[in-house]
Amino acid sequence: MFKQITDLSGNEWYLIASLWIFLVFFIAAGILLFRMPKDDVNYLKGLPVDESEKTDNEMDNDLTN
Repeated sequence: MFKQITDLSGNEWYLIASLWIFLVFFIAAGILLFRMPKDDVNYLKGLPVDESEKTDNEMDNDLTN
């Protein structure tokens, strides 16, 4: 098995490079998420259920009434 990994011809390098790019991107995204300040996390967590801000449709309805 190790001989197959070390004996790469041409196209396998693209596969390995894309795997490394994929891994580096998601590891970096995970690190950034874990380092995000708790205030930002709490703000983003409350966005979907925050009823204090009106949506665009509600604002349009208020203007027409």
